Amino acid sequence: MDNFEQFWAAWPKSFRKGGKSKCAERWKKGLYDHCADQIIKHVTWMKTTTDWRKDNGVFIPAPIVYLNQQRWDGADIPENFGFQEKPSIDPALAKIEADRKKATPMPEEIRKKLAELRKPVDLF
Repeated sequence: MDNFEQFWAAWPKSFRKGGKSKCAERWKKGLYDHCADQIIKHVTWMKTTTDWRKDNGVFIPAPIVYLNQQRWDGADIPENFGFQEKPSIDPALAKIEADRKKATPMPEEIRKKLAELRKPVDLF
């Protein structure tokens, strides 16, 4: 998939998304292939912002307007955007895991006795 097609696929569905051929012409005329990664990253980020999400996307511009105004140029995109953060671990679960690692292992004879006690009893 070429860079414009990636841009077009990244653009959110809205009533303003249209004119693909005009956008493709603008893309080529503007030589946007050289900054396609930046553009696509910006569009992907903008889809997560409140402005583009509120009121069912009523504030999403037409893609041709976005290209004409070069809205990605100079935009501040959070540095960690697009990167998965490590999932945070519940402090209580972290303490349990730390305590488990410090615990003394159960003696083998007690482990065997518990296994015997857990066997089902045959009543008949």
